[in-house]
Amino acid sequence: MGALRLEHDDQVTDGVCPNCGAPFESVIGVIYENEEAVSIYRADIFDHFHRDAEPRAVLFIAVGDWDDGTDLSDRCSAAIEAWAEGSRVRIAFSDRAGSPWQDLEVVSWQLTSKEAEASPLRDAFLRLADHVACNDRRLRRVLTSRSATQP
Repeated sequence: MGALRLEHDDQVTDGVCPNCGAPFESVIGVIYENEEAVSIYRADIFDHFHRDAEPRAVLFIAVGDWDDGTDLSDRCSAAIEAWAEGSRVRIAFSDRAGSPWQDLEVVSWQLTSKEAEASPLRDAFLRLADHVACNDRRLRRVLTSRSATQP
């Protein structure tokens, strides 16, 4: 395994959860390993998540073959929720519906949480999600413990 690096711009789009109406912001980035693109991701950033009043980020991580000549059938994605718990960031696979990749034609399918847990890609998804959660500065406001930010 090589060193991971994120690349993103500061573009933020607004959205509304189709299930509960909670507003969120979305950001997109690319993850590189040894200077080769290995994944793209979208993070939906909720100040108040529908199941929980606490802030949360939902990461949609797409992995697979990105070489020239490949298409969406060579890639899949998983949804992973991230939240602050004390001084740590917790992550878990999610069944969050509404994959952002359908409109962008990036991947052919999104794994359910059960499929992702059983997948040979499980550790890769979790490693990438952990790196995004800990290193994408745009997620800090929801992934930093409230007690750690208050005097």
